[in-house]
Amino acid sequence: MAPSSPRQSVFWYRMRARLSKWARALGIGEDYYLIGLSILIGGATGLGAHLFYTLIEMADAWCYGHDGSRSGGLYSGKTFMLVALPAIAALAVGLITRFFAREAKGHGVPEVMDALHRGGGSIRPRVAVAKAISSTLTIGSGGSAGTEGPIIQIGAAIGSTFGQALKVTRRQMSVLIACGVSGGIAAIFNAPIAGVLFALEIFLKDFSFRTFSPVVFASVLSCSLTHAFRPEDRGIFETAGFQDYQYTFDGSELPFYLILGLICAATAVIFIRGLYFTEDVADRIRLPEALKPAIGAVILGVTGIAYCSIVNTQDAPPFFGNGYPTIELITGAGIFEMSITVLLVMCALKVLATCLTLGFGGSGGVFAPSLMMGAAVGGALGLGLYHFGWIEQNSVSAYALVGMAALVAGTTHAPMTAIVILYELTREPKVILPVMFAAIVSTFGAQLLLKDSIYTLKLRRRGVRFGTLADLTILQQITVEDLHQMPAPTVHPQDPLQKLLDMAAETDAANFVVTDEEDVYQGLVVADDIKTALLQPEAVPLLLVAELMRDNVPVIRPNEPLDEVLNKFAKSDVPVLAVGVFGEEGKIDGLVSWQSMVDRYHKELDRPAG
Repeated sequence: MAPSSPRQSVFWYRMRARLSKWARALGIGEDYYLIGLSILIGGATGLGAHLFYTLIEMADAWCYGHDGSRSGGLYSGKTFMLVALPAIAALAVGLITRFFAREAKGHGVPEVMDALHRGGGSIRPRVAVAKAISSTLTIGSGGSAGTEGPIIQIGAAIGSTFGQALKVTRRQMSVLIACGVSGGIAAIFNAPIAGVLFALEIFLKDFSFRTFSPVVFASVLSCSLTHAFRPEDRGIFETAGFQDYQYTFDGSELPFYLILGLICAATAVIFIRGLYFTEDVADRIRLPEALKPAIGAVILGVTGIAYCSIVNTQDAPPFFGNGYPTIELITGAGIFEMSITVLLVMCALKVLATCLTLGFGGSGGVFAPSLMMGAAVGGALGLGLYHFGWIEQNSVSAYALVGMAALVAGTTHAPMTAIVILYELTREPKVILPVMFAAIVSTFGAQLLLKDSIYTLKLRRRGVRFGTLADLTILQQITVEDLHQMPAPTVHPQDPLQKLLDMAAETDAANFVVTDEEDVYQGLVVADDIKTALLQPEAVPLLLVAELMRDNVPVIRPNEPLDEVLNKFAKSDVPVLAVGVFGEEGKIDGLVSWQSMVDRYHKELDRPAG
């Protein structure tokens, strides 16, 4: 029941403040409950991933049949269906994204990053439903896309929904979204470690224990729930690869893997440029947005008909769908039934198909297409080296597997994720050394050719900066002295709350430094706490500054680097920090805001190298 008098309001307000202070005194942070929330988010995401994967299987079987040849279902060898199926599905996708949730358009990851960066982590719950349905229609009908983008957006929407319902802080919201992302990747690929790395390396860029723990819990719970529905615990491509060969890595092959890494870097940049070029072309077409995905689908279908006619086959083209059957063929013994030309053409067609699908507004991820492109490029190099007699037959498939990881690393600029997910997809430890080497080479080469990844380029085009882990070293080179400082309005613990309100009205100040009678720093009163107190106006005359003050907020030093300041902001969850006077303990010179630090950081990111 709501408090019925000013004194009762003051009692409940003081009780919450005391409980918060006791928790901090016991070493329990204000976000201790994130672990519990991460378990709930992991479970919900695991269930969502299972339903999503089931829908895609059903749609794919309905369109192209249950067997691996993909020549049954509604298609059944009728080539005109290669246009009809993707086009009808794309038209439905266009209507969904136009009238229900625009965020479901494209590959989804930049939208989540944008919501995290600019929107405070707020993602509408309907996005999860729209993304699941639109991606099912796109992938199941033959559109060239993967499941990683959709499940990331679905998981992020689940995490954001929990955060919005519980009104968590912005920093806590980012962790909850990362929990959804981690759980989604873990469940859809049966890759719990890669799910954690993906969330931390691409989204949070924070490997501290306080963020690492809930993300791990979410990944484990989501993957465990998926195992309950799908008891067979194996990698997606575990039966491919080296079942017929005994591969052993030879250090003399490192120059070849160096070449493969560079080739994958170039291929990744071509793919990224092609995808955004296609988006630009689609944007210039003067037709309703809802119709544009169907245009790309029709061109994709015509390309598929041409392929089937040239190859003289009734099977669905290998560049349709997520490409998993083709990857299994390339990474297994089937690679010796192909030629170098066929593999390179297959890679080019997959690039084209993915650009047509996602560039025109279809819904799906870029991860699976990247895997197939990498397998084709790596397999082509492996076959070439084998034909020249430079490697043994049992090494050819290794190049296809390494190419998968290297191309993913080149497109995402996330080598750790690429390395781990390749292992979890294949459960093949024999290639881990060349995978590590080629993934790093590919990432380095791709960054030289194009600063942004396939995810961050879209954000840059929108005017949003999203730094990389390497960019964060800039924070160590900037100090508090380089930031704009605001005046620090001061009050004393025994001052009434009304004094704060009067000062705020006179000076437009929103945050206040609390000092004792000798002007020694005691803590902060921040705008959010004042707003909370004002929700109970009858209690305002009875409240003192001491009851609103946060006494655990540290002071920052003028010569302190921004990486340390960033950590203090994260731990304190306040919009400003007080700057101490150099050499005078407890004396305050001014205030530095979170926004001023971000603005300075972005200014450094935009500064030309050298």
